[in-house]
Amino acid sequence: MKTTLKSLLTGGCLAALLSAGGMASAKDLTFAVGFPSGSTVVQSLEKFVAKVADNGGPGIKLYPLSLLDLKQTGPGLRDHIVDMGYVIMPYHPAEYANSNLGADLNMLSTVGDRIDAPGFAMTGALTEYIMLECPECVAEFARERQIYLGSISTHDYALLCTTPIRQVSDLAGKKLRVASANWGRWAEAMGATRVSISANETYEALSQGVVDCTVVHPADLLDLQLMDVTKYVTLGVPGGLFVGVGAANINIDAWRGLSEEERVAMLKAAAYNSAELSYNYYVRPMEALEKAREEGIEIIEAGPELTEATEAFVAEDTAVIADLFTENYGVENAAEKVAKVSALVEKWKGLTKDVKDVDTLAKLYEDEIFSRIDPTSYGMN
Repeated sequence: MKTTLKSLLTGGCLAALLSAGGMASAKDLTFAVGFPSGSTVVQSLEKFVAKVADNGGPGIKLYPLSLLDLKQTGPGLRDHIVDMGYVIMPYHPAEYANSNLGADLNMLSTVGDRIDAPGFAMTGALTEYIMLECPECVAEFARERQIYLGSISTHDYALLCTTPIRQVSDLAGKKLRVASANWGRWAEAMGATRVSISANETYEALSQGVVDCTVVHPADLLDLQLMDVTKYVTLGVPGGLFVGVGAANINIDAWRGLSEEERVAMLKAAAYNSAELSYNYYVRPMEALEKAREEGIEIIEAGPELTEATEAFVAEDTAVIADLFTENYGVENAAEKVAKVSALVEKWKGLTKDVKDVDTLAKLYEDEIFSRIDPTSYGMN
């Protein structure tokens, strides 16, 4: 992969940059994001870029879906093809094993003490875990030549399908595209088959019958144009949300090349970025579902048998997660890390349960997490 991406840099990167809307200035940081212009992610990252500038930070040039796709972004940052990127960690399970352990516990956010916006809590929990409670997480990003600047969370995950799903038996034999391992285990526990493909390939997979459903947040009806190939949406299962994202990761050399004042600006803007993206992923599904109804897509609420089976699965799966990360990736003290993340999820449910706006959420992330990061030492050794 490293050779391939280096070849991209020397052979095709210049053309990609030009086609994306012109070369960035010599002082601008380049930011690759594998979503199209107008998507929830790109709209939010445009605000992040403005916040960095307002705070006295470096200029940043976004390249939506034109330079590196979602799966290429992590290696592209490692090889310094771009300065910054939106990194999907579960695409690289071994490279980000400790961070993925925390992200894999996302279904805890939608069981037990339920809150209106579980994504707000999960963003806070995983960001605090990686940046402040997990030195192994920071180290694994450094090995990939990256600095992590916070996560984001989507809203509750649902089933976007070409066939109706109402109860457990409806899932028997169905092929479900899943974005990470915990939903894969859920699919298999419900009698379905997991299929792991890139988000960028989901449209074609649904349209050609390669998969029957995709496990995703309903915002992708709009963001990835899945409205055209979805006939049914089942809400309430599997729950959980996607949080395995480095929302504004930066190449380690680019980070170290910034002044202390610029790093302060980046950290402050990163707190807002985590809030802005998580908030948009809270409201965007409502817009998408309303549009889906207008388009004649049937919206189904999962029946009690299916929701109860899902609750039981989540209760049993935390021990499975600890064992799998120990056996497959050599994560040390996995059970203790699971307990730490679980406690952080509960802490952040309490902190965010009454939050209703971006600015309040951003201040909360800044006060509780980003203000505790030392810009003179974080990522500098």
